[in-house]
Amino acid sequence: MFQFDRLGHEIVDELSRLIREQILLTDRRGFIQASTDSERINQFHEGALISLREERIIHMTDKEMASLRGVRKGIVLPIIIEGEPIAVLGITGEPEKIQPQALLILRVVELFIQDALKRKVEEEKVRELEFFVFDWLTSVTKDGRFLERAAILGIDVELYKQVTLIEALDDTKQFTIQQVTELLSLQNLHPLVKMIRWGQGKILILLPEMDQNVLKTELEHVLLHVKRRMKIDAAAGIGEAMSFNELTKSFNQAERATEVSKKLRRIVFEHELRFDLLLHSLPKSVREEFVQRTIAPLQEEAELLHNLRVWFAENQSMQNTAQKLHIHKNTLSYRLQKVEQLTGLSVSNIQDVFLIYLGLLFIDESSALV
Repeated sequence: MFQFDRLGHEIVDELSRLIREQILLTDRRGFIQASTDSERINQFHEGALISLREERIIHMTDKEMASLRGVRKGIVLPIIIEGEPIAVLGITGEPEKIQPQALLILRVVELFIQDALKRKVEEEKVRELEFFVFDWLTSVTKDGRFLERAAILGIDVELYKQVTLIEALDDTKQFTIQQVTELLSLQNLHPLVKMIRWGQGKILILLPEMDQNVLKTELEHVLLHVKRRMKIDAAAGIGEAMSFNELTKSFNQAERATEVSKKLRRIVFEHELRFDLLLHSLPKSVREEFVQRTIAPLQEEAELLHNLRVWFAENQSMQNTAQKLHIHKNTLSYRLQKVEQLTGLSVSNIQDVFLIYLGLLFIDESSALV
């Protein structure tokens, strides 16, 4: 029930800032597991064992020091959580003098442990949900066992129609269980929404049927909270609505939409993907080969690539492009001619223009991933 590997040391560290006396925590066997005096760790404290067994506070006086093993002058107090003694708190000093302070500290420790145990229970529930959703979205069949697990977790799977994915733009950023719980408590997407971590840098959201405009608006609020409170810039993609046993499709769509969202820096619905869907279906090796066959000679020509980006952004308008670049139209014309010479593709031929545009997209995409 109570583990000392981390929590016990945290308690002792916190208490050592409040009082000057030596502090220790023992386990049920009476062995010291955390102490401000590191040399006492793993030593047996007979007074603590008696305190735990008899569930009473014991003063460690000269008498006890002479008759009990591993004790020093002070006071030991059993830590009782939900009627069960789980550990012992020990504080050195003159017993009569430190008892009032010790009783107060005992209460603080009990509250600390109760809070930690509550968090542990909540985290276990969250992990159960994470495992269930993972199986939901990766398993082929949704049999009776799957429905039984859903019932145990209190989930009516038929309510959930759509998957949304939030992903941190910075690969080093991670979402904690506490952060996801915070988002869940603040969100206004839907009262029945399910929200879990999907890997360390992603949050997966399961949604019942809802208005898509409301979804977009409320998801923007979630992303704003993530950015302001958690200091994480994130992208978000939304899959299409479908039945609960086809949510894997909605998840895959949300993943594709999220990849596009990273580049556009806005929420992307899967149904918006047209050209992007084609591009993201091509393997990396195919994209690289395409660049080699089209505009590879331009990869070392940063100025020409920049001019092409502006030219496409201005819908191939020579006048607007020249103005944006602050150059004469003749200069732009000369540079486009150089593009033609290096690539063998004509900027006057619509098919060649498309090849140049596609090659430029692949180059920019590759650069963004470096």
